[in-house]
Amino acid sequence: MRRRRHEPLPHVRALDIRSGDTVVVISGAERGKRGVVERTLSAEQRIVVNGINIRKRHQRAGARRGGTTAMQGGVIDFPAPLHYSNVQLICLNCDQPTRLGRRLEGDHFVAYCKRCDQAYLRPPRA
Repeated sequence: MRRRRHEPLPHVRALDIRSGDTVVVISGAERGKRGVVERTLSAEQRIVVNGINIRKRHQRAGARRGGTTAMQGGVIDFPAPLHYSNVQLICLNCDQPTRLGRRLEGDHFVAYCKRCDQAYLRPPRA
């Protein structure tokens, strides 16, 4: 996302999908595949899903910075980022693609599945 020198920074929208969530690809060449989110890039509105959108990078062998170990060359497979709009979250309760809603319960907001109307509680991170 390039911008000119005097342009203000665009508003960065927080994504509903977080790392560790299971998603399904709803458009593109990888349509219908499921995977777990590795990381999110909220400024670019993109996410990286493990095992999906695999690209190849041809890496030249060379010395690693700041050390004496040499980096091995060859073809490296890596998951490229997908746009946020091309994936949909999988509900933990109904195991279906869904959107998340927010509702006020007590004094704080809780995310819920719009398909089965159950609270969407993410498992704690390890």
